[in-house]
Amino acid sequence: MKLFLSCRTLCESLEDLSLVFVVSSHKLFMELLKEEERKVLVEQMRKRSATINLSGKPLPSFYDIPASASVNIGQLEQQLILSLEPRRIRQILIELHGMAERPFWRVNSKWEVPPDYINVILGIKDNLTKDLVYILMAKGLHCIAIKDFVHARQLFSACLELVTEFSPKLRQVMLNEMLLLEVRAHETMASEGSKERPPPDLVSRVRGYLEMRIHDLPLRQVVGEECVAFMLNWRENDYLTLQVPPSLVMNNPYIKIGQLLASTCKELPGPKESRRTAKELWDVVVQICSMSIQHKRNNDGRVGLIKHRESSMGIMHRSKFITFIKKLREPLVLTTLISLFVRLHSIVRVCQIGALWWAQEKVCSIAVAQMINGET
Repeated sequence: MKLFLSCRTLCESLEDLSLVFVVSSHKLFMELLKEEERKVLVEQMRKRSATINLSGKPLPSFYDIPASASVNIGQLEQQLILSLEPRRIRQILIELHGMAERPFWRVNSKWEVPPDYINVILGIKDNLTKDLVYILMAKGLHCIAIKDFVHARQLFSACLELVTEFSPKLRQVMLNEMLLLEVRAHETMASEGSKERPPPDLVSRVRGYLEMRIHDLPLRQVVGEECVAFMLNWRENDYLTLQVPPSLVMNNPYIKIGQLLASTCKELPGPKESRRTAKELWDVVVQICSMSIQHKRNNDGRVGLIKHRESSMGIMHRSKFITFIKKLREPLVLTTLISLFVRLHSIVRVCQIGALWWAQEKVCSIAVAQMINGET
């Protein structure tokens, strides 16, 4: 009886009757109350509401409430937002599309897929399939972000199986995202203290991605970036220095940086005279950290405001370089970067090149922090 009164109090506290139906349809709610108690509670709520026209027939269970279509859609949309089970998500979408024709991938504003893929996904002609692909990918990416890799694998596997039936392009997109998932999962384990090396299959897939060239395939920059960081963190220096195709080194700045770092680390045990790559790495880092100075003249012709802008000479923007450094944790790689920034710091102090000063100091502090985190 106490349980019944508590449930009635909960329902009566909800002013919107549609919310009552959402709560009362929950599995836990149905398990707590006996069937007779459920009937009494529903009848009381029906009498209490004079604004919604419900059927006057006896109701054998809460699922038989003849609520409006909007109430049913609201309940299903709530389940769609909460569910992480691919089969259940598909079933909910089938039911929703039977009630209304609208884009249900917009139900939750927090569902996001990368801009690189949005046109490909929204180009799917079948609306149900479009919703399903979008939601499976968005939920999978969210699970990766919160490090729920088990659910992410389930969602991505279901999405891969679905798109394989009709789109080779989306199939490759999903394979790339599943590779990024496995890379992040292994890197997360390593950051938590695991010393287990990645399986050879994963290393092989990373190499395959870095060498992949498929026409008209949307590629996310972050996938290539994290693949290069992954190879550096696991000391796959032979691949980066000897086996990467020259065309990739020329066209991909992350592979270029990765190759220079790997080569410099390999040269460190030898004599200074043989460290040719270190000079090239130094030049690349200096260009990335450099700032261009622009003078703005006043009306009288005298130099007035001086603006510092990021130089376009570097192979990548400084912000992207900083993001890349944050993904590195291999001690020798971080030591190499720190030594570069210490030297750069000394030269800036002597030459008083203010345009370069704050840029390299920010990058250096991040490298030092990564080194400290790696040691702890």
